[in-house]
Amino acid sequence: MPDQLETEIKFPVRDPAALRSALMRIGAISQGQVSEYNIRLDDDIWSLSENNVVLRLRRSEEQNGEVIRTLTFKADLDPQDADSPVQTRREIEVNISDIEAMLAILRELGYIPYWRYEKRREVFTWRRVEIMLDEMPYGWFVEIEGDEDDMRRLVEKLGLNIADSIPYSYAEIFQHVCRNLDLNVHDLTFEAFAGVDVPPEAYYPAG
Repeated sequence: MPDQLETEIKFPVRDPAALRSALMRIGAISQGQVSEYNIRLDDDIWSLSENNVVLRLRRSEEQNGEVIRTLTFKADLDPQDADSPVQTRREIEVNISDIEAMLAILRELGYIPYWRYEKRREVFTWRRVEIMLDEMPYGWFVEIEGDEDDMRRLVEKLGLNIADSIPYSYAEIFQHVCRNLDLNVHDLTFEAFAGVDVPPEAYYPAG
């Protein structure tokens, strides 16, 4: 995708089947399911992470078997309220043909993989909004992106409460979960979290 602004809001989901049914009832259109494998990169002094910048490689396998590979850059706008339920970031994304070759290029530039995570996602569209129903290894979430007015209308139609939104990235939630549950896992994979019961309160910083 071209250089653009990404405006989104995220909610934990207790009953994904009920939420999916609610989306279908209001006319949201499913664009299909996808399985993702993601690699985050940074340099040896963590300059990207220190500035809330994301550099990510992603391999997505679509429901029809098509595989899409992308390189993505994301950065917070400045200034921005980190606790606001609606977050806006700059995002630049390009399709690539070879992840291993891109990894080699990025390594030569000083960026090395430091974290891997998996996601199962179903994408819906409604008006000027894209909805992602995400199964993460530690639970279910819904991300809503697009026009802010339509986002707020959708939240109301789904019976969600803005106050229940979560202002953290999946990486930040992973850190909170590991600290709160004293987990010694490095990557956010379904294998690593097999058999681990993660209560929703673990998504938030302790204290």
